[in-house]
Amino acid sequence: MLTSCFIRIDNYMKRLLFIGILLIFSCKNEEKNSISSDGLTLITKDYELIKAKDSKALLIVFPGGGSTAKETKRDFKVLSAASKNSVSVLLMNYRGKLWMEKEDKVKLSEKIDQIAKKHNLNTTNVFIGGMSIGGTVAISFSDYLLQNSQTIKTKGVFVVDSPIDLFALYKSSKKDLKRTDFSEERLGEPKWIVSYFEEKFGKNDALLNNIQEVSPFTFKTQNITNIEHLKSTKLRFYTEPDTLWLIKTRQTDFESSNAFTLQKIHAVLQSKNWKKAELI
Repeated sequence: MLTSCFIRIDNYMKRLLFIGILLIFSCKNEEKNSISSDGLTLITKDYELIKAKDSKALLIVFPGGGSTAKETKRDFKVLSAASKNSVSVLLMNYRGKLWMEKEDKVKLSEKIDQIAKKHNLNTTNVFIGGMSIGGTVAISFSDYLLQNSQTIKTKGVFVVDSPIDLFALYKSSKKDLKRTDFSEERLGEPKWIVSYFEEKFGKNDALLNNIQEVSPFTFKTQNITNIEHLKSTKLRFYTEPDTLWLIKTRQTDFESSNAFTLQKIHAVLQSKNWKKAELI
């Protein structure tokens, strides 16, 4: 009887050991890091951090629609230059957002505060940007931080070919739906945008009024309310207006492109004396 008791205890301990090993491996899968002479590289499900050895600044980058931090790192060739200039880079896995609600901004601000404290990042010299829809997130989030964050001091913001006028994106999508030379596959994206926006914001005047609550900029009404706190911050719009590519690959005219919209927005900001806004 004593022997059978020891066998039961032994089996119990084996199960505990097995569970412990599983927990260790699951933690390793969730967070991977490596330390080199250049600093720290950390990979988690929410972000990738490349921390410079003597970090003097922090660059936060949001991915394009459907992309990941891993893909951003591959496409955005900035890590080497960042390391040489003692800039840490935080690549966010923040996807599925065409715009940011107040609740989204609060949660993301708390998350980045936690990351900064955990890894002792410089938050007094922060630059934020993103590609495509990631730029729309970046500019909205930056405006929020300038109003509300006591720890993250945003010094510069950039967007790369981003649809920061959501009403213009809706109108160009409606225009696409009238095309008779588009394949069903090509119509997939504008159909989804029109349907989703009308579901969220309503139609006609209601859509225009409601979309201005979250759109960084609305050219039709000259509304800059959602980015007004960025006026004294370095702001850059990067774009590559390849009109030939747009026509051949997307069957899209230049006036329906993000490049065209960014040019118009930049002109409006210049007319309002935004001296630190640049178009590149």
